[in-house]
Amino acid sequence: MSPSGTIRALFLAQERNTPMRQVPEARAVEQHGFEGDRHQRRTVGHKRQLLLVDEAQRTALDVPVGALKENVLVEGLALDALPPGQRLALGAEVVVELTEPCVPCWKLDALRPGLLQESWGRRGQLARVLKAGTVREGDSVRLLDVNPDAPRIIRPKLP
Repeated sequence: MSPSGTIRALFLAQERNTPMRQVPEARAVEQHGFEGDRHQRRTVGHKRQLLLVDEAQRTALDVPVGALKENVLVEGLALDALPPGQRLALGAEVVVELTEPCVPCWKLDALRPGLLQESWGRRGQLARVLKAGTVREGDSVRLLDVNPDAPRIIRPKLP
């Protein structure tokens, strides 16, 4: 596993059931998510503020960029191998903490029948924003420390 990666793409969720909007940069709000994203959490500390997806997994699933409803598409870092509590630096300012693997949604089968089952354990990691700032396409993604107090969850197994 490489100790660092690169942000390949950034996305904001628009209205329900519409495609994600790719943006060249996004403003991360501490304990809430990306400014302007419809999933930006009003509840401080919610475990699902951002979805980070590994480009290698997206490619293996053979889906278009943004189709997994990711906020951050990361290249060169095996996100699914990282534990809950792993902290990542996104660019020069933003720090996020992984909270748990993203459980696939039934809506994936609308993209391709069977994609829900195929993506089980491969849909990326949910994260919360620990430090606000602006992140841009092409920025680095670096491993930081692991929060020793993060809840350890059982990773979902393939059905």
